[in-house]
Amino acid sequence: MTGMHALQKMLGEHAHPRADRVQAGDFLEIEPDVFAFGVSYNAQEADKLEADLAELGVKQFPLKDKIFAFQDHGAPAPSGAFAAGQKKWREVFRSRGIPVADPGAGISHLIMTERGIVGPGTVVALRDSHTPTMGAVGAFAASLAGNVLALFSIGRYWLDVPRVSLVKLEGKLRKGVFGRDVALHINGRLRQRGALGQALEFGGSYVQALSMDMRFTLCNTATEVGAMASYIQPDRITLEWAEPRATRPIKVYETDSDFEYEKVWELDVSELEPQVAAPHAPDNVKALDEVVGTQINQAYLGSCASGRLEDIAAAAAVVRGRKVHPDVRFIVTPGSREVLNAAIRLGYIEALNDANAIVTHANCGACPGLHGGVLAPGDVAIACNTRNFQGRMGQGAEIYLASPATVAASALEGRITNPLKYMS
Repeated sequence: MTGMHALQKMLGEHAHPRADRVQAGDFLEIEPDVFAFGVSYNAQEADKLEADLAELGVKQFPLKDKIFAFQDHGAPAPSGAFAAGQKKWREVFRSRGIPVADPGAGISHLIMTERGIVGPGTVVALRDSHTPTMGAVGAFAASLAGNVLALFSIGRYWLDVPRVSLVKLEGKLRKGVFGRDVALHINGRLRQRGALGQALEFGGSYVQALSMDMRFTLCNTATEVGAMASYIQPDRITLEWAEPRATRPIKVYETDSDFEYEKVWELDVSELEPQVAAPHAPDNVKALDEVVGTQINQAYLGSCASGRLEDIAAAAAVVRGRKVHPDVRFIVTPGSREVLNAAIRLGYIEALNDANAIVTHANCGACPGLHGGVLAPGDVAIACNTRNFQGRMGQGAEIYLASPATVAASALEGRITNPLKYMS
């Protein structure tokens, strides 16, 4: 009998009944530490939930003290229809005594970890495809395709314990190459179904030396290769970041030495060049040099993949003392209010503003194509989005995904550009 992975131990302790032995394929009933729910613009969905709960005789949510309600998609409301839906959902939560984060707080994955709501050892459920981002702190964070009614009514949900694969990253990056380039490279290597339904752990010497900002970027990409969850084993860097923020006990789980991974990918980042994902898929990854010179209309820095302080710092360094190309809209959307405040204090926002970038409040912004930089038919954008599917930011447009430095350099020239020339 082989050993257990840290995630399997985590799930076993949150199972009903508790499971001392967990393996891939087990079907468990789980009570999460946190149930996060986005304030939607769909009023009909709220009405349906209220009707279903009334039919079941549920007046109060059993997870009341564990629910985190937030507004990050299309917030504040970009239209009357959105406003009506969001108002309805706010009423659902506030009528039950559950506070709702304000629409400038930021993206759920960032603010829950920044506020210490999610930390090492936390099991979190959230109906958002990029929930695995929070695996960067050593949490089990899985996106819910369903089971929302079960969580609201009995406080539990069900899942098949995933198989666990490992991406082992070694080496150090060359100048002009960034953490987002590594994430894009992984997308290209594993492809969209490379880790389908699995949990994906990231390890190796590169990861061990990585900042928390870039650990979040790395774990975010697990979604694009089909993973249910992602994971980085908590270490000194994790704990120094998480412990001062913690609002709940931190528990670090360890993977047994004899645990057998489903699959192991070993990648050396030392010779990696800047990467770009060309339209219309996150795994359509090429070396940046293959698309250099492509004309753009918009550059976008933001999203749960690349809206952190380190990302904004990289862009500010590129544009400082320069001006955005007059034919380009360069939109910068911080991922959270904490990020925005830090970027203001450090002078990054001033540098971006002086360069004629458009800096917005913290939210999901243009990434889901709801507001904050929707593209017109025929527009070409270079962006730090999570995805570049056809229609993602606007019908009939094209999206190239790249690092924040590449996005900023391209904004200066009006065409896709290698950022190395702007780095001292």
